[in-house]
Amino acid sequence: MDTYGYKFITLAVLAVFWAIFIIAYRKDPRRLSLAVILLPLVAFTCSSLTELLSTVVPGFAFLVALLAVLTPLMVVVFGAALVYNGVLMWRREGARVQNLLSLAAGIAVFALPVIAVALVMVETWWSIGIAFVLFMASVFTAGVFAMLLLYAWVHAKFPAKGRGAAVVVLGARTIDGKVTPLLRGRLDKGIELYGSQKDPHPLMVPTGGQGHDEIEPEGVSMARYLREQGIEQEQILVEDRAKDTIENLKFSDALVREQQTEGRLWLVTSDYHALRAGLASKQLGLDARAFGGKTAAYYRPSAFLRECVAIARDHVKLMMLLALPFGLGLAGMLFVITAYFINS
Repeated sequence: MDTYGYKFITLAVLAVFWAIFIIAYRKDPRRLSLAVILLPLVAFTCSSLTELLSTVVPGFAFLVALLAVLTPLMVVVFGAALVYNGVLMWRREGARVQNLLSLAAGIAVFALPVIAVALVMVETWWSIGIAFVLFMASVFTAGVFAMLLLYAWVHAKFPAKGRGAAVVVLGARTIDGKVTPLLRGRLDKGIELYGSQKDPHPLMVPTGGQGHDEIEPEGVSMARYLREQGIEQEQILVEDRAKDTIENLKFSDALVREQQTEGRLWLVTSDYHALRAGLASKQLGLDARAFGGKTAAYYRPSAFLRECVAIARDHVKLMMLLALPFGLGLAGMLFVITAYFINS
């Protein structure tokens, strides 16, 4: 069989895996194992298509080589964008830890290679070992981030909606009883979903308790906004006790099931939070799908980094399993480094 035959067979095998992934995704996208599958599937598909196009399209191989050469420059641009975003978040949202994640990540992009090179130049077993630890930790962290970012994008672009019993809009901080732009983005997405299904319309469930700096529960403020936008009062069920995402989901489901025993919950939150909300609903055993409302572009990088940390925290066993190959590779390299310096 010639080279083209092998390449087409490879693409055919990848097509089968894509079909399996799509079927599993449509059945229930709220599984982080699908994110683990998707990243290498995309990587192998891009690699196979690149190899095929390089033999068919003149000059394509040169373009790929040029992109590879420019990779360090793209990393620098990425790091600079994170630093800029972090400074912007600092100025607009304050110097809270959660607002400085993109700044910290951008500094790490520049600082870690410098530290690693400096450690290697020391030329001791412990300095080279630490440099390799930093390298493996960086690769693992970047891989997890890429995995979650890719799957969050797919989760947002290709929702498996079904038919809804209720639109549950998760609350966020209000100011003097008024919804903020962040919360308005969630509510407007909820209204969009509400209008997408008729006969009957789904119920609207604004959910959120009262924070220490709020004059009323978030659910009450949100319900007022929904009425102002034309949603009938009888279609609105206010949940006004929840203090976090898990309570949002539990309490809202209990309210809805008093009136609608069948049907799916459509969970609406900010776009950066939709994946975690969907994963949480599966852990609670709810029939639900999550959707994201628009968020200001400058707010997303730090917010999504925060979500990555939270998802990793909520799925420690999976993260440990993913880290196992990196840990084994690290242990093997440390053994080689130690043996080399002992024998030299």
